Amino acid sequence: MYEYQGLQDIFFMMLYIGAATYALQAAAYLLFRRGNAFVGDEITSSRVLRRWTAALLAAIAASHVWWYVIGVYWLADDRLVRNIIAITLDYLTFVPLMMCVLLRMLQDRRRPLWPLIPLFLPIVVLAVVCIETRNVIFMSVVEYYIVFLAITFIIYYVRAVRQYGRWLLDNYADLERKEVWQSLLLLALILFVHMAYTNNEGTLFMEYLAQVNTIVIIAFLLWRVETLQELESEESE
Repeated sequence: MYEYQGLQDIFFMMLYIGAATYALQAAAYLLFRRGNAFVGDEITSSRVLRRWTAALLAAIAASHVWWYVIGVYWLADDRLVRNIIAITLDYLTFVPLMMCVLLRMLQDRRRPLWPLIPLFLPIVVLAVVCIETRNVIFMSVVEYYIVFLAITFIIYYVRAVRQYGRWLLDNYADLERKEVWQSLLLLALILFVHMAYTNNEGTLFMEYLAQVNTIVIIAFLLWRVETLQELESEESE
C-alpha cells in the first residue's frame, strides 16, 4: 500500500482501518457469542469451524496492522525488506488459515491439516535468503509458488466438495444448511482480491477495490459459518 497514494488519502485510510476493525469484531463475535445472528436457534454451528474462522479473521486484522506499522514506522526506507517481511507474514497466516477454514467446512471426515506446514516452509527459507542477500527475486518466485499452491488446493477442494456432496446425499434426506458448495464462491473471491491487490499497477482504485472485497469476504465467512449446520459433535482442538 505504501508506494501508492493510499497513505495520503483520508477516505482510503478510513476504509483500511474499517476493514481491520470489522475483521477483529467478527473474530471476537465468533469466539464469544453463543447465539446466531443469522438464523437464531434454528441450527447449531460448528465450534471448531468458528474458532478456525476467528483465527483467520484475526489474521486479516493483524495483516492490516503489520503492513502499516512495518511500512510507516519500522522499514519505511527499505522497500525490499519491508515488502518481503509483510508478504511473508501474509502468506504464512492468511493463506493456510483460509485453507484450514475451507477444509473444516467439510464434515464427512476430519481431514489432516499438518501437510500444510511443509508446503509453506519454502516461503520462509526464500524470505530469509533474499533478505540476507538483498535479492529482488523473492516477489516473482513466491508469486508463482502461491499460484501453484492455490491451483493445487482448488483442484483438491473441488474434488473434496463433490465427495462431501455425495456423502450428504447418502446420509441425509434434508440437505438444507448442510451443503458447502457456496464455499467455492469464497475461493473465487479470494483469488479476485489477490489479483486486484498484486496487479494494481499503482492505481488507488484497485487499492480501494481490495479493501471492499476484504469486507465482502469477512461478511461471507460470517454468513457461511453461522448458517452451516454442525452434523456431528466435534472434539476440541
